[in-house]
Amino acid sequence: HDILCAEQVAAQGWGSCDAWKPATFGVDPQGTNEQHEKTQAGYAQLRFGFDDLPLPVDGNVGLRLVRTDMRAKGYMTFSSNAPTLQAGQTFGGVPIPNVTPFSKSLDAGQVYTNVLPSLNLRMKVNDQLQFRAALAQAISRPDFSDMQAYTSLSLNTTQRTSGNTVIVDNVALTGTANGNPLLKPVKSNQLDLTGEWYFSKAGSLTFALFDKELKDVIVKQSSTVQLLDGAGQPVNFTVTSPVNGAKGHARGLEVSLQRYLDMLPGWMSGIGFQANYTYVDSKTKPYNPVLSAYCAGTSTSADNLNLNTNGCDTDGKTFGNLPLLNLSKNAFNLALLYDYGPISARLAYNWRSRYLQGVNVNGTNGSDGRLADGTTVAWALPTWQDGYGQLDGGITYRVNDHFSLSLEGQNLSNSLPRQLMQQQIGFMTRSVESTGRRYSVQAS
Repeated sequence: HDILCAEQVAAQGWGSCDAWKPATFGVDPQGTNEQHEKTQAGYAQLRFGFDDLPLPVDGNVGLRLVRTDMRAKGYMTFSSNAPTLQAGQTFGGVPIPNVTPFSKSLDAGQVYTNVLPSLNLRMKVNDQLQFRAALAQAISRPDFSDMQAYTSLSLNTTQRTSGNTVIVDNVALTGTANGNPLLKPVKSNQLDLTGEWYFSKAGSLTFALFDKELKDVIVKQSSTVQLLDGAGQPVNFTVTSPVNGAKGHARGLEVSLQRYLDMLPGWMSGIGFQANYTYVDSKTKPYNPVLSAYCAGTSTSADNLNLNTNGCDTDGKTFGNLPLLNLSKNAFNLALLYDYGPISARLAYNWRSRYLQGVNVNGTNGSDGRLADGTTVAWALPTWQDGYGQLDGGITYRVNDHFSLSLEGQNLSNSLPRQLMQQQIGFMTRSVESTGRRYSVQAS
């Protein structure tokens, strides 16, 4: 190492070998995210049937009991840019809390139990037509990224010097929590109604309606974290973190059609097609809504909630009325199929409309927006994934019952995913990703 370093110093003109140092990931507290989740579940079901009815009905009623034990380990850090006085200098202006920078470990966890009933019914009109109804309660646990136990607090000052006096004009006490280990799962009361028509041995048409009423939807919201200064007095930091802070709904319909042309002779009977379309209407309703038409700064809880839930343009106007994350309003799939003898092939085009990715995210927010009167405001532009579709295909040849060869291709259309950021002037392109075409060969 010493010989190599000496050669690099001579070749590159470095001052010393200290120009390169190994990364500290794994040692730096910011790189630590340890989580443990253990679940236990029990399920009981009762089946029933009423075959003597003019239209026979059967189904089941069930009860699922789920216990979740979650633990997270991480860190809380505090940093400060408070000025250091030189000899003969004094402080003036806004007082600075006396809190020593630190990094300490966090250990958080919770145990919760969910009781989830369900009812499923089927009514058979005849051998080709039947209807289903399902009523249930369900949960969706938070992503592990939202459960991280890491909080960073900071004291930031705006300062200037006048003679021998260091004047502090402003002290900002803020922070960010990468996650919240005390998050509860999102709960859903859901109803599904389905009609199924099997019009041939190799053809079916399905129509479904669904309604999911949600509570404890996870949103970002501000709260207060308290530290003690050197005199034992509380110092309050405004921290933004994910919380169970909203209710909402996702409701819509789905239509699906599948058909093989088995009426054709020979190899042509293996030709088929598949198509489906889904429409989803979704919305979130914060438990603590902010109805202001404009965003202010980020010094109070209401202001932060407006930024994190509604989003705000660079001119201070609130967006609001945003859907649930990651849900497209429209989506469809079209596929051409072939299954005959040893050959199976599929060529499919999948498309989904624009969907919301996040509201107050890194890189599309700031505090230098302007109202019409020149007042400075905070802003946070929602980011969206633009409508996107791609063509995929694959073919498999079964040599025998124990060996087959496959060729698959993804994104044959060479489509380009595009990220948008929302503004009052429209949805503007933020980034474009080129993934290219991908091919794979497999023997199994």
